[in-house]
Amino acid sequence: MLLSCIGILFTGQLRSESLPSAYKMVDQVLWVVTDAESTMAKYRELGFDQFKDLGTVEIKSVTTGTTSTARLICANLGGAHVDWIQPLDGESIFQDFLIEHGDAAMSLVHRFMKVDDLKEEIERLDELGISVLDKISIETSEGELTFVLMNTEPEGKYILAFTYGDNGVKIQSALADENQLGLKLNQYAFAISDPQPVSDFWKRVGLPELEIRHPELGNPHYYGKPAEHALIQGWQRHGTIAYEWCIPVKPPTVYGDHIQKHGEGIQHLAFTVDDMDVVLEDYTSKGFVVSMGGTWGDEGKPGSGRYEYIDLEQAGGLTMELLWNYKEAGATRP
Repeated sequence: MLLSCIGILFTGQLRSESLPSAYKMVDQVLWVVTDAESTMAKYRELGFDQFKDLGTVEIKSVTTGTTSTARLICANLGGAHVDWIQPLDGESIFQDFLIEHGDAAMSLVHRFMKVDDLKEEIERLDELGISVLDKISIETSEGELTFVLMNTEPEGKYILAFTYGDNGVKIQSALADENQLGLKLNQYAFAISDPQPVSDFWKRVGLPELEIRHPELGNPHYYGKPAEHALIQGWQRHGTIAYEWCIPVKPPTVYGDHIQKHGEGIQHLAFTVDDMDVVLEDYTSKGFVVSMGGTWGDEGKPGSGRYEYIDLEQAGGLTMELLWNYKEAGATRP
């Protein structure tokens, strides 16, 4: 391991600009569900059609030596590559996560092109007291998928995971970003109760500390009724897609709901839309429910916009956020 660089000789820490390039992009999301087929069907109704159903797969834990089976469906949701994993028989880290959290996203995965670079990063994290939680391989009809899962959830609120080389690249390359309503991934978002310990933890890893903001929101609503919800936002912008950490202050909020139902962790995926009303009309006509929403900024002025959340509790446990900016679609809300 290269520990002779200034700043990591004794602590193992890195400045965010010195982090391995793998951290700049989330390669995929490991997402545990009770019914992968039903989850896929719901997302198909939402206008997504880029799926690869790999059927029943065998999961081997190098760490524990156990073998289990699961249903695995890979998808591309507007630029977010996700793996819906439905535990079937046998003990596994996915079964344990499902028991503790219910349907929920478990891991953000980063890809190292060289296995030696991955080994160096694992050693660096070990110097920081962050151990390997599990090393798993998944045997599929499209080849073996390999993941290293780190023990980051207690302090970081999600499991940091890695893969390497061309593991799963063939599957991903066959799944396009396009979808029927033109949704584009804008954020990976989390719900947490206290931002400071989480910020301190990821800063120790080498990611930027949370950039805290107190947004002023207009026309807030919650399940069709006016609501004066309030929140704190923590932002990390170290990669191609921003991380938003949502801290509920005044209920009701979908963030507090998630913490109550699933615990702290990955709470929603956010997408920009070209026309909010068109998307909402399509979704509500199919029975999907708007759980929360409102505006930010001054209506009609550059930098202002609108946000709406879609309740997908029965479709894998994550919420969907839709974003529209008055100036141009695709801008991230402040």
